[in-house]
Amino acid sequence: MSEHEPPDPLAGLGERIDRARAERVREQTAAGDRSALQQGVGFGLRIGIELVVAIGVATGLGWAIDRWLGTRPWGIIILFFLGVAAGMLNVYRAVSGISAPVGYRRPDGADLGARPDPWDDDEN
Repeated sequence: MSEHEPPDPLAGLGERIDRARAERVREQTAAGDRSALQQGVGFGLRIGIELVVAIGVATGLGWAIDRWLGTRPWGIIILFFLGVAAGMLNVYRAVSGISAPVGYRRPDGADLGARPDPWDDDEN
C-alpha cells in the first residue's frame, strides 16, 4: 500500500453519521425539557384554579343565601370554609392522581387508593 491512497470514504461517512446522531440527541433532550416544563406549569395552573374557583363559588353561594334569608354574615363564613375544604380536597385528588368521585368503586372491586404490597409473595 502506498502512502498516497485516498482516505476510505466509509470511514468518513461513519464519522458524519455519529456527529449527526449526537446532534439529534441534543435537540431531543432540549425539546423534552421544554415539554416537561410546560406540563408542570399547566398542572400548577390547574391546581391554583381549582382552589380559587371552589372558594369563589362557595363564597358566592354563601352571599346569595345570606341575602335571601337575611342571615348575614353566617352563610358567607360557613360556606367560605366549606369552599376551602372542597378546594383542598380537589387539590389533593389532583396531586395524588385520584380522579374518581368520592364513594366510587371500580367494577373489579379494587380500592382506588390501594397499591399492591411489594412484600406480598402470594400471586393469586
